[in-house]
Amino acid sequence: MGGVVRTAGEERRKNLEQAAARAKENKYRDAIAYFQASFEPDMGLREKMALHILIGNCYAHMSELEEAEGHYREAEAAASQANDKEGLAAALGNIGVMYGIKGERDKALDYHQQALNIHREIGNREGEASDLGNIGLVYQTRGELDKALDYFQQALDIDRDIGYREGEAIQLGNIGLIYRTKGERDKALDYFQQALDIDRDIGYREGEAIQLGNIGLIYQTKGERDKALDYFQQALDIDRDIGYREGEAIQLGNIGLIYRTKGERDKALDYFQQALDIARDIRYRQGEAFQLGNIGIIYQTKGELDKALDYFQQALDIARDIGYREGEAIQVGNLGNIYLLKGELDKALDYYQQALNIAREIGYREVEANALANIALVYRDKGEPDRALEHLEQALKIFEEIGAKIEIEQTKQNIQDIMASMEQNDAPKSQP
Repeated sequence: MGGVVRTAGEERRKNLEQAAARAKENKYRDAIAYFQASFEPDMGLREKMALHILIGNCYAHMSELEEAEGHYREAEAAASQANDKEGLAAALGNIGVMYGIKGERDKALDYHQQALNIHREIGNREGEASDLGNIGLVYQTRGELDKALDYFQQALDIDRDIGYREGEAIQLGNIGLIYRTKGERDKALDYFQQALDIDRDIGYREGEAIQLGNIGLIYQTKGERDKALDYFQQALDIDRDIGYREGEAIQLGNIGLIYRTKGERDKALDYFQQALDIARDIRYRQGEAFQLGNIGIIYQTKGELDKALDYFQQALDIARDIGYREGEAIQVGNLGNIYLLKGELDKALDYYQQALNIAREIGYREVEANALANIALVYRDKGEPDRALEHLEQALKIFEEIGAKIEIEQTKQNIQDIMASMEQNDAPKSQP
């Protein structure tokens, strides 16, 4: 039987071409199979290192973190043995990303700093920008927003200087997140839109989904629920299409938030549970904490306070365990809500004060305003309307500054109710 005989080198080249094509189509399992078929017994250390990184990247895209880290470790070993500094920096940076996703912030920071030092030493500016951005993400999750912003800006400057558009889009989105947390919604929206435009221009679908979700969050805060829902659904469709499970979990949770604010609690609960299941499956602990908190809020609105309390405590434990300070502030506030509903006012006040302190420390203005508004409710129930009004006015000022439409209306209503109650109490009583 005749035919063309391929050499081992030709076969390997074909496998690598097929792997790259499958990865570009987000068919990561197929890509892994082709990459695995490219290994050869007499392969050089640098080639082996490169393959392990490529395979690790595929697993990371599918949120299979243990498999990804295993291949990055193999790459680190091969790079060290070959004295390949560029490969070593890439492996170290990727291991840092895995630790960041798992919530091990100090380990993540150490690996990213090692990678940054190597990239600067060898003059790899794209790698330097990536490491700076990754370090910024660690500081962001620690609540050190100004420090994070500085790292993101350094990364953005480098990406623009070298013309690396995917990196430019990533850093624009990261900067937008900082401004969103600071309550500067319009500024955040501008950065997200810039990032989205670049992602669409270069065909970076994962980035497109991320920015669609970020834009949806801005519209949600502005009270434009249907517009937010449309953006979240677009993002979810892309995440499912490309197999990006972390993104899928995030968007399911976001959609659940919309249905919760619309009063469709059972529908919201279903979306939150789907998101929680995925977060646990892929060991996305920050997402797990967030969805546990969301589920707790549903049970709170159903009047199942002890069940809600359990979910909030689980979420708080995870947030504290991984150093997720935004999440910690949110969950101690949620616990305060339960104790307020139970009538345990001093306990509620203590939790709200903890939330307020953390929010102020990390510059999380939305949570700061919520904590102030909740503290006001405690003073209202304690019969101290003047102190209640003082806190509500502070909360209203922040809500107006960050453009939180729904919260503005609710806070104004609370102020009117308390003032009306004070006037009624001050009115002269009729004598029998």
